[in-house]
Formats: sequence, structure tokens, C-alpha cells
Amino acid sequence: MALMHGASCPGAAPAEVTQVWLPVQEAKPVLEMFEQWHRHPLAELLSCFAVRWVENPDALDCQSFGERRHQRCQLPLLPAEAGQRHIVIRDVATASASPRQMVIASDTRMDVFAHEVAHWLGFVDEYPMSASLAQHYCRGSYDHPSLNVVLTDSVQMSAAELKQLWQRLPWRQAVGDWRLLGELQESGMWRLGSPTGTAVGLYASRTCAALDDVYSWKPVARMTAMEYHDVNYWPEVYLQIADGLDR
Repeated sequence: MALMHGASCPGAAPAEVTQVWLPVQEAKPVLEMFEQWHRHPLAELLSCFAVRWVENPDALDCQSFGERRHQRCQLPLLPAEAGQRHIVIRDVATASASPRQMVIASDTRMDVFAHEVAHWLGFVDEYPMSASLAQHYCRGSYDHPSLNVVLTDSVQMSAAELKQLWQRLPWRQAVGDWRLLGELQESGMWRLGSPTGTAVGLYASRTCAALDDVYSWKPVARMTAMEYHDVNYWPEVYLQIADGLDR
């Protein structure tokens, strides 16, 4: 892991550098967290950071929005920096991430930071989304594809439909047979959900629990860090999916 006190990391393309907008007076806990980041399972997927020192945090143009009062900042970027990711250290109660910007507090724990990094990589929450967010994501209006959750409008499918679902799984390479995604019923239909003991398959996610007519599914049965960040469990299949997309 590289945390550079400058504008770039050696050998990295500009787009690979993540700028950290760091208030001088809050530097110590943030730098300490980044010094330990290389130990985290996600570190290989986001490893190059450059400090942008902020003398006066109040000078940054940041606004709160949404029901959880997430913040977004209008940063004074050079043209070459517009395509980079940016981490802004602010006095916020809740960490959040948009496609190119993350806002976290100086005392944010590494497991919370990792959860937000995972959003950047393409992972969505596996805990129940709020009703408003579920209406957006679970109805198919999300801005980018999800690596860890797929959606269906039924808990039963025909064999042909189940094969099609298998084909579109982001983690399909880890599922050797489409029949591992469900259980055959007497009617000839397949009920979604992998048999107990299947390492990687199709398991109910609580992502879309706010809606009655959309069902969300994830690759593993065990609770992951995308449901509760403090469990700090990152399945190997998640890392493989993200690494494959990154390449």
C-alpha cells in the first residue's frame, strides 16, 4: 500500500491514484488507518493513495442530502483529476460513497472504510435497504452493475429460466452447475436457493426486503461485511469477482 505525500504514486497511471483530502489537524488517525490498510483483503484492489492537505476544511464546498444526510463535496479539481477517486475527510456521522467520491470521518474504523471501498468496487449492501433506496436499486435503476447481488421477481423458475439466471451471475465461474442454484419441486419448477452446504451458489439476501415483489440473492450463505461491516468477512469469491472486473 502506498500513501504518498504528493500528487502521484510511483508507476501508477493518474486514474489509479485515489486522492485523500486530509485536514492537517486531523491527520494522525487517518494516516494510522492507511498505514494498516495493506493488511486488508481489499487492499490489492485499491492500493495507491495520495494526500491532498486541507488547511481549512470549512473552505470545501460540501452539502448534505438524502434521508441519511450524506455529504458530497464540490472539490477544486484539475482536469486530470476529474477521473480519479477522492476520499474527503469530514466531520460526518455516516460514511458514504458515490462513484468517484467517498466522505468519511477522521475516526472512521477500517472495517467501515472497507465497506465503502467495496461500494466503489461494485458491491451493494446485503442488509435491508431503506424503502426509497430499494425502490431505486431493486427496480433496476441502479447506476452500475452489482457484483454480489442479483434480483428476481419470483422464488420459482423453470429449468430454462434457472439456466438463464446462472448465465448472468457475476459469480457464475464459481458455480459449476446451474442445478446448484435451486431445488427441484414435484411440479417440475425449481425453487431458488442453493442446498445447504453449497459453498458458492444462490442464497437469500436481505437487500430488497423493503419490497414484496423483488427477491435478492447473494453467492454465500454466511453473513458478510456487506451486511455487517464489523464481521469483516470477505469471501474469496467476492475478491475473485472484483479482481476479475478490475483486470
